[in-house]
Amino acid sequence: MHEERKEVKTNRALFISFEGIDGSGKSTQVQMLYHYLLNSGHVAHLFREPGGTAISEKIRSILLDKANTEMTPTTEVLLYYASRNQLMTEKVLPALSRGEIVLMDRFVDSSFAYQGVGRGLGKRPLNFLTKFATGGKKPELTVLVDLPLETAEDRLSNKTLDRFESESRAFKERVRQGYLYLAKREPDRYLVLDGRLPPEEIFGVIKKRMNQLLGISD
Repeated sequence: MHEERKEVKTNRALFISFEGIDGSGKSTQVQMLYHYLLNSGHVAHLFREPGGTAISEKIRSILLDKANTEMTPTTEVLLYYASRNQLMTEKVLPALSRGEIVLMDRFVDSSFAYQGVGRGLGKRPLNFLTKFATGGKKPELTVLVDLPLETAEDRLSNKTLDRFESESRAFKERVRQGYLYLAKREPDRYLVLDGRLPPEEIFGVIKKRMNQLLGISD
């Protein structure tokens, strides 16, 4: 998933990630921000994790395949970071070096929530992998669209579920709580929003924060 339009404005390089449990509405919000930036004349890129490059998309298909029931948590996290390193090296870091805006539909915080907390791997191996695979690069802003598990499950009820969407409720609740813990640890980086609100209302808050980062008055 990656789209671009011709350059109109000189950008300040910004790295923004969107996080949340499956069904939270984060992908809708990152798409809305992406198109807002393009329509405002900025050079913006949108990537999803896992994915974003030819190699990373192949890894994505392995990670999300429901048939891979015997995948261990360690294999899972290593595949995520392999995909992430390829995307960072091939696409993200070059775009940031050109002064462009990069939006991520999931980034390292997903690994801390899903594998670190959800799978019980803890933060120590993930801290090492994050530094090794990304150089420790952190987003200037991480938008967490938080949603109660019951509401998220209702939204996914008519969808063909992937391997993570098919996980137990206990796993999904651990992931949600993992995200909330991360947000409390880094309140300056995180923007936590209630995913039960109308999408336009959520986006209004995101747009205001984005304009602040860009130095634009509302």
